[in-house]
Amino acid sequence: MHVFFADDAKQNQPSRVRMGSLVASGGLFVHGDSLASMERALNALCAETGFPPNEEFKWSPRRDMWMHQNLVAERRQVFFSSIVQICADHQAKALVIISDCDSRTPSDCTTHEIFVTKMLLERVNNLAVSAASTAIIVVDRPGGGILQERKFLSDCLYTLRNGTRYVVPEQIAINPISTDSHLIRSLQAADLIVSCTTALVAGQTTLAPDIFEIIKPILARELDRVGGVGVKIHPDFKYLNLYHWLLGDEMWIRNMGGRPLPHSARPYFKGPNQF
Repeated sequence: MHVFFADDAKQNQPSRVRMGSLVASGGLFVHGDSLASMERALNALCAETGFPPNEEFKWSPRRDMWMHQNLVAERRQVFFSSIVQICADHQAKALVIISDCDSRTPSDCTTHEIFVTKMLLERVNNLAVSAASTAIIVVDRPGGGILQERKFLSDCLYTLRNGTRYVVPEQIAINPISTDSHLIRSLQAADLIVSCTTALVAGQTTLAPDIFEIIKPILARELDRVGGVGVKIHPDFKYLNLYHWLLGDEMWIRNMGGRPLPHSARPYFKGPNQF
């Protein structure tokens, strides 16, 4: 049995040229036998760093959080790097689904939030298939109150029962379980992974690039590429060259065919900031 810790992220003002607001979903895929050890290690790191009991960490802490004033600059970078290293030491795999809100969604998805959730369920199922395992998904409780939480979980259940266009996620054991992120360090680590990756894709140049270099080795991959697997940026036809510049992919693979990257007929051929 594996557990997938899921969180979401938003980026309202990307700095990358010709990119709209982004919504994302993703997290960490952890073997059940490693989970207790990873959670203890994350808790120990937080205690050693000085976090008050039950105080959570986040990629973008609120002003009223301890780490906003007490864990800054190089100390924050070292802390985030240590969090990712603990995940790597416990063989966790990460995946992040990102959608540009200026793009169209498939006809079966009324919002970009539903789209990234469907893609997440599909890819968690694929990870479970590859691991010859089943998965339980634990999600951070959605903002907006109980009605929004019920709507989110109902949408997930519909997808599990009816499938996506390509997959019926039969390796996901039960509907996702929703809880508060401050109760589980692994959920907080999922927030770090998803938020950092989304910030990097959006063009952030301060903290995200250095932390993402440590995240990159734990991203799920297939056929020697991360794009479309560990990180999917929708729409692919517009952003596939970012798979080369940001993830290091040399090939774009789709429908059993491949094209070398960067692709001259697609945006960002000459670099990640040249549309």
